[in-house]
Amino acid sequence: MECQVCEKTAVISTSNGTFCSEHFKDNFERTTLDTIKKYNLIREGEVIGVANSGGKDSLSLLYIISKHFSKTNRIISITIDEGIKGYRDKTIETMKKYCSEWGVKYKIYSYKDFAGLGMDSIVKVQKGIPCAACGVLRRHLLNAGALESGVNKLCTAHNMDDEAESVLMNVFQNDFEKLVRSGPVSGISSNDGFIPRVKPFIFISEKETMLFSILNGIEALHTACPYSGFGFRGIMARRVKQLETKIPGSKKRLVKAAIRIRVLGSGSTAGRLVKCLMCGSPTPEDVCEACRIKERLSGVIET
Repeated sequence: MECQVCEKTAVISTSNGTFCSEHFKDNFERTTLDTIKKYNLIREGEVIGVANSGGKDSLSLLYIISKHFSKTNRIISITIDEGIKGYRDKTIETMKKYCSEWGVKYKIYSYKDFAGLGMDSIVKVQKGIPCAACGVLRRHLLNAGALESGVNKLCTAHNMDDEAESVLMNVFQNDFEKLVRSGPVSGISSNDGFIPRVKPFIFISEKETMLFSILNGIEALHTACPYSGFGFRGIMARRVKQLETKIPGSKKRLVKAAIRIRVLGSGSTAGRLVKCLMCGSPTPEDVCEACRIKERLSGVIET
């Protein structure tokens, strides 16, 4: 298998092309920057937050954002500490290492500070799938942290696999409100209490981000969250991989379909938000789900 640019031995073949290591890295960065430009994800002078778990995807994103935008934008790394021993504590140390190396300031927000418990304790007292509560709290703290830091845009490292999984999840759950909020700019961009989340990696596969991190010497943890296999997303992730194997290009078509659906549903009232009565965050209901979880956990002693 040869690189489509220089005919050297290729290291990867995806829907974005077949490349040797150097041309793969060039194409990876160009695809990311083209997505940022096409969808106007970052404007000069904006304060850019990068949701940074310390994993391969978010560190690859921080590497590119700091490399190409540090002269025109202020960049801050925002990390959520869920409280998962043996996993998040390790990635936080990795995050600190690379933020120091790349000259990026960081802030850390934890579930324990917000809700009184870390995820290892929450799973013992909270019924249901761990990912449900975790996702709500993580999104809430990312938005709160971005607001506190004066961020204009919050970049997340959601890749093409993640987005394709989300599209299928929303279809199977008949969740039109979430479906019309998907795409390169996620959520509601016109609400004062909500920091727009943007996805520069939306046309890059998980396999590509892993290889990019390895080729750039980014020593990130490549294992999944120990609780990730319990959720509906895990089922959809397996289905997306099966689809891509049998019908190459399926992931990219799902992502493009979601973008098209967002355009068609732009006049819909889906996703209209009000202020949470408890914390003031944007929410479709009187009290946001993060505050509901916090209330349920109040008084529980961490074990």
